[in-house]
Amino acid sequence: MIYADLHIHTNHSDGVCEITDVLENARSKGLKTLAITDHDTTNHYPEIFKEGKRLGLNIIKGVEMSCYDFDVFKKVHIVGLGLNLETPNVDRLCSHTLACRDQYHRELILELHQHGYDICYEDAKKFSKYNIVFKMNIFQALKEKYPQEMTKERYKELFASKTSKETDLKMGYIPVAEGIASIIADGGVPILAHPCVYDNYDEIEKYVGFGLKGLEISHSKMKPIDYEKTQMYAEKYQLLKSGGSDFHDPALLKFGDFGLTQEQLEELAKAGNIKVYTS
Repeated sequence: MIYADLHIHTNHSDGVCEITDVLENARSKGLKTLAITDHDTTNHYPEIFKEGKRLGLNIIKGVEMSCYDFDVFKKVHIVGLGLNLETPNVDRLCSHTLACRDQYHRELILELHQHGYDICYEDAKKFSKYNIVFKMNIFQALKEKYPQEMTKERYKELFASKTSKETDLKMGYIPVAEGIASIIADGGVPILAHPCVYDNYDEIEKYVGFGLKGLEISHSKMKPIDYEKTQMYAEKYQLLKSGGSDFHDPALLKFGDFGLTQEQLEELAKAGNIKVYTS
């Protein structure tokens, strides 16, 4: 039985739900320990701690940093778990990434407008009350105006095709070594998220050299072969084992299928000296 989900998003980054709704949803599925790992932001943790305590949930402070391997031109997402209450090193790097991403998304909105979509930045910002505009917010704005056209397949056509080396270099992604170092400096444990998504397996040894401490061994996008490979790499490099759903939207994914058992969580917390804020 899944006891902990350590990879979750809210509408403080590219999720669609408020903090309270996410925590209540997770609790209703029997989860006891959660880490909100919004992209490149930690400033909402006072509310997360408050709501977690109210709902009787254990909370691990987390973040998902948008990193990049400039040697092989690959995205690399590094989850930081067990962060200190103050995270100046992580926040400094993430602020730069958010500013770059916001500028690129402004350009993307103008491009969509030129292609006949009646959309402006303010339309997308309406769906992002707490942060910059993410691609999900642009899609939400498009869906509001073009509900029949904006399917999951159309999302991929409009946005997945925008992923390229040129685009990546505009996004202000953090060099992997710097992201890992900032998490460690702020008291956290750096964990490679979903290596299957960006095909990061071949670079794991290099990231261990940078100070990587853990690897996700449970994730909603993993296939059977990925469960085998993550276990193998975790054992080979003596990496801590973490996992979570990568929840963004209850219409697309439900809690309780991905994450860690209580035994796995206890092993991770003890071996990684991860701070768990109990309710």
